[in-house]
Parts: sequence; structure tokens; C-alpha cells
Amino acid sequence: MQGSDDKIEKTAPLRPIRVVLAEDHTLFREGLKRLLAQEQDFLVTAEAARADEVESAVAEGDAEVLLLDLKMPGGAAVRTLLRLRKEHPNIKILILTAYADADSIMDTAKAGARGYLLKDVDPETLFQALRTVSRGGVWIDPVLPRADDFVTIAARGDHDPSAHDADALKSLTRREMEVLRLVAEGLSNEEIAAVTFISERTVKAHVTNIFNKLQVNNRVKAALVLIRGGFLAATPPAPHPPGGRAKDR
Repeated sequence: MQGSDDKIEKTAPLRPIRVVLAEDHTLFREGLKRLLAQEQDFLVTAEAARADEVESAVAEGDAEVLLLDLKMPGGAAVRTLLRLRKEHPNIKILILTAYADADSIMDTAKAGARGYLLKDVDPETLFQALRTVSRGGVWIDPVLPRADDFVTIAARGDHDPSAHDADALKSLTRREMEVLRLVAEGLSNEEIAAVTFISERTVKAHVTNIFNKLQVNNRVKAALVLIRGGFLAATPPAPHPPGGRAKDR
């Protein structure tokens, strides 16, 4: 038993983990808010219902963790992740999604996510994942495909484009780079053909060459290489003169 002259230390209350919620389904988002409000160590500081609202919500919320839905209107999640990594490098991002495919898991890891969680988890697992990620840890259910690879990439925290990405992008022709930018913007082959004044068949050939040079097998991965290299924000190519047909390169 301590002596009567011992002073009782007063401990300051723990600062809650500040969380931004990015989820387009209002009912689900409201449910998340209520769940987190039940825990003393969480504070929701901002919300976003679209991908193009996430950056402003993160800035407004001054948060430590972003709980991000993978599929939201207003933009691709991978692009959102990469922009946040550049503009808000200290934010820890936990993906909360219904998608458990290996491509989504690996793409988000490469783009800077620190955790990957499915929407059917119980509340306690969500709380544990948020706490782990907020402390700089990595969280993913080990039964998910390529979970070990996700942990390796996320823990490494390598924010620089790889030498392979840089060299691969340099290998693209001017026309291929133009097509790749349009792919990254989400245009279909038919839409790219209309914008560039080349045939859809030629667009398909360019896309195949781009995949081969970048060593990827789908449009999302190709766009990821471009975004990581910082080329997406570059000035788009000047439009071709009306009535003319650009020469393919």
C-alpha cells in the first residue's frame, strides 16, 4: 500500500483517433458513424460520399485514418490513393470493401493502402484494424488472396515509382502514351478511337503493345503505372485538326 504522502498522477485523456469516412451508401456510412461513436478512442471528423470529395474531406478532417470504400462514384480508388499519398502522406488508409479479388488487393497495396477489410467483418475487427493502422501497422485478413504480398508491400511503404515503371513508360511511343492517358481516364477503346481519330482496331493494337511494354494484363494496372510515374497530371495532347486523321505512331 502506498504512503499517504504519495501523489496520485493525473493522466490526460487519450486523444481519440480521428477518422474520415469515405462511403457512398448513406445508410452504411451512418451505421459506421454510430459504431465508431460507441468507442471512446474514435472520432469521425469528416465524410465523403464520392471519390472526388475524399481529398477535401481529408484536408478538412485533419484525420489520422481514412476508411475508404473501394468502389465509389467520382473516380477510381487507386487514383484517389495515389493523390492522397502525394498530398497527404501522413494519412493512413484502410480499405473497406465488398471486393476480395487479388487484383484489387494488390493494386491498393501498391497505391499506398495500409489495410484491407471486407464489409462483412464484425465491429470489433473493424475497431482493431483501425487502431492497428492508426499506429502505423498493417491489417488484412490472412485468408484473403495474396494477403502476405499485401503485408509486404504495405509495410515497405515505398512511395517512389520503381525503376521498372520509369523505364517502361519511357519505352512507350508518343501515340501509346496518349492512348495510355485516355485509358487511365477511363475511356473505352471506342471512345479513344473517336478522340484520337484512329480506328478502334488500331487502338486495340496500341493497348496490346502498352500492356506488353508495361508488363501488365489489364487497364487498371496500366493506369496505375502511369499514375505512379506522375504522368497523369501532364497536359493532355493537343486535339487533332478537324477533318484530318492523325498518323498512328
